[in-house]
Amino acid sequence: MEIKTMNSESMGRSNRLAILDLIRKYPGISRRDLVEMTGLNPSTVTNIVFDLMESNFVEEGGKNASNKPGKRRVNLLPAKNAANAILIKMGVENTQIGIGYLNNDFEKIDEFSTPSSADAFLKEIGRRIAKILKNSEKIKGISISVPGIVDKQDISMKILPHLGWKDIKVKDEMEKILGKINIPIYIENEAKLSLMAEMYFNDAIQKMVNGVYIYISQGVGGALLINGEIFLGTSFTAGEIGHMSIDADGPKCHCGNNGCWEEYISIDTVVQKYNSQKQLKGSNFKSQFEDLIAKSERDRFADEVLNEMMHYLSVGIVNIVNILNPQFVMIGGMGEKIPNRYIQIVRNEVNRKALGSATKDLLILTSSMDMIQSALMGCTLMAMDEFSKGVFL
Repeated sequence: MEIKTMNSESMGRSNRLAILDLIRKYPGISRRDLVEMTGLNPSTVTNIVFDLMESNFVEEGGKNASNKPGKRRVNLLPAKNAANAILIKMGVENTQIGIGYLNNDFEKIDEFSTPSSADAFLKEIGRRIAKILKNSEKIKGISISVPGIVDKQDISMKILPHLGWKDIKVKDEMEKILGKINIPIYIENEAKLSLMAEMYFNDAIQKMVNGVYIYISQGVGGALLINGEIFLGTSFTAGEIGHMSIDADGPKCHCGNNGCWEEYISIDTVVQKYNSQKQLKGSNFKSQFEDLIAKSERDRFADEVLNEMMHYLSVGIVNIVNILNPQFVMIGGMGEKIPNRYIQIVRNEVNRKALGSATKDLLILTSSMDMIQSALMGCTLMAMDEFSKGVFL
């Protein structure tokens, strides 16, 4: 009898979480929609919705006409300020700070140049977090996007090759700076967070369960979607496709290997190639890469550099497609800026070189969000998903 009660309570909590997750994912959804999507009976859905409203997690919006008989349906919305999270999108050159909300909205509130040392970075982040915490009582998590390999269990940065940082215990160091704070800290690789954001909001891949996200920046990261889940690997390193070697005698990579894929398609490599003969405008690699794209329509050398980048991009994608047979390959990070005329070169070359059966239904596309938006959105989803689970599970 006691076990049955526990199971019933557990099921009730699980149902509440499922309903809240659907309202977060589909703001404006109705009770009737929830009944159809969950298979729960109408009275159960109504009771859960009222419970969520009384707990201030959900609120009613306006009423919409329905093509079905009965009353006009009432839209249900996640309560934006029921929970907030501090978002940190760390980049090799710059770091952005934002605030995320339960309704999956976020806003960027701050930005600064990323210090060269981990100690200086953590002190700067700690100072800014302390200021936010002082002025808000609704912060339920601190969510961090990192350009490298992380350990989600001990909340640490394992390897950030472009900054030369290793084994940085973020949670321990933050507690030294901030003292004991009863707020969970979450950490994840930027590519995995970006894929999470695309899975949540990009209609083009909504029904797909197997895919690869390629994150192009100063390095090249990646994330793997396998059977509907982002695959983390045994020690959270799955998806580091930038360190796939495509030339054993190629240039030395930051990781210590030779001929890694990122040595041919990262934006710093491409920008430096152009700057070896001409000069791009911009104060950093990101702005210079954007200038390279802008020049490509009228500058033959810029066009040649980007065509070479597309060639090497397709070489890696052919390997990925033949090995994993994904439904989609999404090019994100600064890759989101690449014009479709160049992406079409990649599509054509992959279709020509990869196994025919592997490319039969393959979708190659760029991400729907830029690198800042996708990482901050992923940070928001990570923090709010964990908050919701903590409340109901």
